[in-house]
Order: sequence, then C-alpha cells, then structure tokens
Amino acid sequence: MTTVATNSHAITPLVIAGEDLFETLSGKPLSEDATKISTGVTALLDGLFPVLTQNVSFDLDGVMTGSTKILSGLNTVLGAARSKVARGLDLSQSLPTQTASVSSGV
Repeated sequence: MTTVATNSHAITPLVIAGEDLFETLSGKPLSEDATKISTGVTALLDGLFPVLTQNVSFDLDGVMTGSTKILSGLNTVLGAARSKVARGLDLSQSLPTQTASVSSGV
C-alpha cells in the first residue's frame, strides 16, 4: 500500500513569500478577495504537489524552495532599501569611489 502525502511544505511558503513581496512593493496587503483566491489555489496546489513531483524529472521541491528563498531575499533587499530612504538618506547620491592605479613596472 502506497501512502501519498497531501500536504506540501514547498507551495505554501512560496505563496506566502510572493504575497509578502507584493505587499512590500505595493505598500498594501492583498485584498480580502485576493487572499481567499490565493488560499484556495494554494490548497489545491498543495494537494497536487505529490503527483506533480512524481511526473517531473527534476527536483521540483528544490526548485520551489529555491524560488521561495529568492522571493524572500528580494523582499529583504527592498525592505532594507525602503527603510534607508525612510530614514532620510538620499540613495541617489553616489558613494565615494577609489580608483586603482596600475603601474607598468617599466
């Protein structure tokens, strides 16, 4: 007898990371209707995930986990950039740069 898990630990975190990134970019959370749709689609995909992983020739769970990390990283970067702007720092100013001198040794 084969037991198939119906709960994925890859889809839900990916959806949450996407929703968090949307909120960071837009400055607003998802609407109540969008949240309901997202929850329903996520539940469907969570249930289908074990079947999907059996029908692909690559590590789908790894791809989903990596994608989640990318979205979370983007959210962290954007959040940090916005907090710096909110503190009154002008990000359009360039930082001082050092120029390297090259000598030919001749």
